[in-house]
Amino acid sequence: MIRKLQQKIVLIVTFLLAVSVVVLMFAVNFIAQTETNKKIDRDLELLAKKGGFNQRREPDPFRQDDGITSDYYVVTVKGYVIADIIGSRDEILNGEQFADYVNDVLATGKNKGYYGKYAYYIEEKKFGPLEDFSEIIIVFLDASSLRNQNHQLLVTTSVIGAGAVIGFFFLSIGLSFWLVKPVRDTFEKQKLFISNASHELKTPLAVISANSDVLENEIGDNKWLGYIKNETGRMSELVNELLYLARMDDKSGQQAVVSEFSLSDVVLSTALPFESRMFEAGKQYDVDVQENVSYRGDKSAIKHLITILIDNAVKYSDEKGEIKVSLYTRGSKKIIEVYNTGKGVRPENIKRVFERFFREDEARNSKSGGYGLGLSIASEVVRKHGGHIRAESEYEKWIKFIVTL
Repeated sequence: MIRKLQQKIVLIVTFLLAVSVVVLMFAVNFIAQTETNKKIDRDLELLAKKGGFNQRREPDPFRQDDGITSDYYVVTVKGYVIADIIGSRDEILNGEQFADYVNDVLATGKNKGYYGKYAYYIEEKKFGPLEDFSEIIIVFLDASSLRNQNHQLLVTTSVIGAGAVIGFFFLSIGLSFWLVKPVRDTFEKQKLFISNASHELKTPLAVISANSDVLENEIGDNKWLGYIKNETGRMSELVNELLYLARMDDKSGQQAVVSEFSLSDVVLSTALPFESRMFEAGKQYDVDVQENVSYRGDKSAIKHLITILIDNAVKYSDEKGEIKVSLYTRGSKKIIEVYNTGKGVRPENIKRVFERFFREDEARNSKSGGYGLGLSIASEVVRKHGGHIRAESEYEKWIKFIVTL
């Protein structure tokens, strides 16, 4: 339980930090990309505005305090012929060098976009007294430097963000130990109390039970004495379950005795003694066990697991109901199923049936003698064997417990 709580703390803290880092990274890179696009659009429009009307220019007439630092080329097209090219460098340019560029960007039908490393902008200008003449200004701006800066920013923020998440993941592990310390201390005290109280209760319960037997021999049947014996039996059962849980929780306690054994024989030897009880209760009982199924584990614990599941089925099956115990293999997995008709469990509680002291119906369970510990013990036994247990149910009709080893 403590370990699961720590894992949840680590996962929640790491997830929240990761979301925060991703949001921050997105915001920083989005703002940087937006500003870059604005600068590129501003430079393109400025160059287009200054580069029209096919006037002869000096090699670099635009280099003023305009903030344009990237290389660019302004191409003037009249008709389908490149009439003029001006570049930011002092170099001789001709139309053949840009013919493919011009044809490709005009074919897109868009007035701006990207072509290779260049951002381009197309503007049509009309001139003449009646604006009978027109020319197309195409500006090519080398945007590789600005785009590389954005890419480098993305890489840098990603590395920093990933490092922050990883670092905080390990920090959250240490933080989780500190956060759960009060819970761990309380849990340890609770386990110690349960263990001590259970041991202390065993002696007076044994004395009460023994004296009840003596009184019964002396005075014969007595309903009051019967009540005492019944409640003493219930209390003894509860104390035994609490002691079993305390031993399972105590990692320093007795270790499991692991051996290879016949799981088929264990299921049969555990299930068959219930036949007389089923017959007296008028319940339909079916045991279907695959032969020669072996398993390596704690034989005593597995037998206790099967007893809990069958006893649970007897307690909570409906009158004249049906109970079925099955064992079969699927590949290397051994599967034990215990099915019974009855009230079952509501869908919202199906995952809670293995919690300690959880009971679907308090009134009904008090009549059946359940304390909400049996399935919790069963779950612990399966977990310690590296297996999995789950419940399936159709409320008001049936419930089935499936153990996979």
